[in-house]
Amino acid sequence: MNMRGLYLVEGYPYPDLGELESRGLTHVFYVDNLLLNNYEVVQKNLKSLFNTIENTKIQLIFVLNAFKSSGSDSLVDPTNIAHRTKLKNALSRLIEDFPDLNGISFKDFEWQTWDGYTSDEKSDILSDFAKEIATTIKSLNPSLKFSASMNWRSSTLKSVSSTLDYAITEIFTSNSEGIPISKAIKTVKEYSEGDVVVELLTHDNAVNLDPRSLSDIYNEISTVIANNGPSYLLYASPWIPFGLGFPKVDYSFKEIYMDLNLVSKNKKIPERSSRIMTINFLDQNNDPPSPDLLKTVAGSYKITDQFTGKIIKDFTSFVPTNHVHELILTGEDNQIVNPDVSQENHVITVSIVYGNGRTENNELSVTVLNLLGIE
Repeated sequence: MNMRGLYLVEGYPYPDLGELESRGLTHVFYVDNLLLNNYEVVQKNLKSLFNTIENTKIQLIFVLNAFKSSGSDSLVDPTNIAHRTKLKNALSRLIEDFPDLNGISFKDFEWQTWDGYTSDEKSDILSDFAKEIATTIKSLNPSLKFSASMNWRSSTLKSVSSTLDYAITEIFTSNSEGIPISKAIKTVKEYSEGDVVVELLTHDNAVNLDPRSLSDIYNEISTVIANNGPSYLLYASPWIPFGLGFPKVDYSFKEIYMDLNLVSKNKKIPERSSRIMTINFLDQNNDPPSPDLLKTVAGSYKITDQFTGKIIKDFTSFVPTNHVHELILTGEDNQIVNPDVSQENHVITVSIVYGNGRTENNELSVTVLNLLGIE
């Protein structure tokens, strides 16, 4: 499989999906809690999302959070025949209204609070429920993909995965219990009956949902690619890290270097004049990086006075779209901070994160001249 996906959650604003597609995104998974009790809102949200991705090749998957919905009238009990019927009717309506959906998925397809059953009975009920939903979906649109996410150590993974087009396995740092992701993926592949898509987190759900570093995220993505190919799904909303990319290749051994140049003679410029600085990205063979590798680059730059260390411009983010990226240095960026001198040396520091979390830094010194005279 080649699925590089991102969860979107109902109620949160969408990121720039066109920009994310340029960085490798192929699928969005729209998580919804309202299918059974407010279909009009579901219609409105899906129409809006389809409009958003209209000029892209991104595929849309509708995700049911039916086992963990906040409202009781949205919660589905698979042991309840009436609940099953209501859900199948709602899905039928959804599929008829939105024939361009790529698939239907269940979030957290795990046994919840329905007591009074043995482990084998629980597994049988969930497997039977999955088969019934799959039959309903395929009868309406055979091309629709049916999937479900579950903990990578779920006891129902083996039986349920045989019904799915692909199983989404939640392999998070917080639930791995110290087991390496590569070993967790191996375990999942041994127990799963079909294709596997690995779900990763871009935030730490054990520490107040603090965003994780891009390097950590890219390292995990590279591990997934090395062990399962480019089949992964990121749970990031509403925290979409700046510069987040969706690579399809493991870049563990790839390197990027930067060549910084100022479009100005002798690197000297009048105070408060505008200039262009170019950043030329090169790989270890001194060639432009591959387009896919370039998509992983997230950069930032700052400007400081070399003598005093005073920050003239704090770190500002950028995402390159070409192997030669132009940064516009404005008059405000090129101002002298000490009015008692006729010139200052400014240091422009550029930092990037790329590939599987590698970093690269470079600096350029610029002389700023006070041609209007010392105040």
